[in-house]
Amino acid sequence: MSNWKSREMMAYGIFWTVVVVVNLGPEWHKYSSPREILEVVGLATGLQMLVALIAVRLLVPRWLDQGAPLRFLGLFLLLLVIATQINVLVSYLYLEDAYPTTYGAYYQKHLADIGLLQRLGFSYLSKYLLLLKVPHLAFPAAVLIGVNYYQQQRAVLALRERQRAAELEALKSQLNPHFVFNTLNNIYALAIKRSPQTAQAVARLSSILDYVLHHGSEPLVSLREEVAMIEAYIALEELRFGDRLHIEFSNRASLDQQVPPLLFLTLLENAFKHGVAKSLREEYISISLTEDDQKLSFEVRNSVPPGAADAGRSGNAIGLGNLRRQLALQCPNAHQLTITQDEKRHVAQLVLNQPCQNLIPASSLTMKSSAAS
Repeated sequence: MSNWKSREMMAYGIFWTVVVVVNLGPEWHKYSSPREILEVVGLATGLQMLVALIAVRLLVPRWLDQGAPLRFLGLFLLLLVIATQINVLVSYLYLEDAYPTTYGAYYQKHLADIGLLQRLGFSYLSKYLLLLKVPHLAFPAAVLIGVNYYQQQRAVLALRERQRAAELEALKSQLNPHFVFNTLNNIYALAIKRSPQTAQAVARLSSILDYVLHHGSEPLVSLREEVAMIEAYIALEELRFGDRLHIEFSNRASLDQQVPPLLFLTLLENAFKHGVAKSLREEYISISLTEDDQKLSFEVRNSVPPGAADAGRSGNAIGLGNLRRQLALQCPNAHQLTITQDEKRHVAQLVLNQPCQNLIPASSLTMKSSAAS
């Protein structure tokens, strides 16, 4: 923070140094003494700094940033007029008499017969004030207001990007903690029985957790990695539900293409939770991954237990809402999600137009409790 402040102060110092040089002008040698230079240039620069300070610190945050540009403009012009009048007063009452052969020479030649009120703008000299004095006093403030606006917009955009990245990070944490809990219970039961499937189950769960924790934070992953995670997930659920689950998974898509990670997990989780977990009879889940005309389609079909149709519609609302938001962040205008359900069958299909660009990569991913299903 201190380095940033130092750079900011240095930038302001360079800016006002340039303003002083501009105010000094190419005919600086015509001044009679360093004191005259200091007083004449100091007056102009001091008024410019005063205008800029009031405009940037008061008028901009109080009116311009609050959506009142006309009021800001009116007050800014009033501020410039006051500063111009101060400039004229100091010039008329002090500088012209203090330096008659240099600073006062021009005014004696052209404005010797012009009174103070006329010089203040109550005459044809108002054009002179508006066309020369006002812009001269306004330009540093205008530059700083422009720079301030640009910095604010950058800060707002950066904040939005961080918020979107954080939101995406949370949305991509779609692994249901209940799945992990149930899987660990199943592994525990296998271990008690000293089943040869225990090691394989631990390895599959480990691969899923590794994928979510490490690959889930990447902007894009290969479809091969996503399919491997899906297969491991299916294998663990088959272990959990046993003979009462009939599941098919077919893949007819190229595994070398890139996709955002974890997009399919919510649809898969919902199929198990609302199609199998709520039933005591044999149920089925059919999963297909196809590619056609530069479009990647992931479809999950599952049977619906009797009386579970309404629960299936309401129970997955949070997970599907998160998925839609994740798609909007990662694949805007490049996806189509359709959900249909009747008394016997639930069908969820996600179609990605290729290539699906990941616009907001998550910075990191941690395992969080998620009501995704």
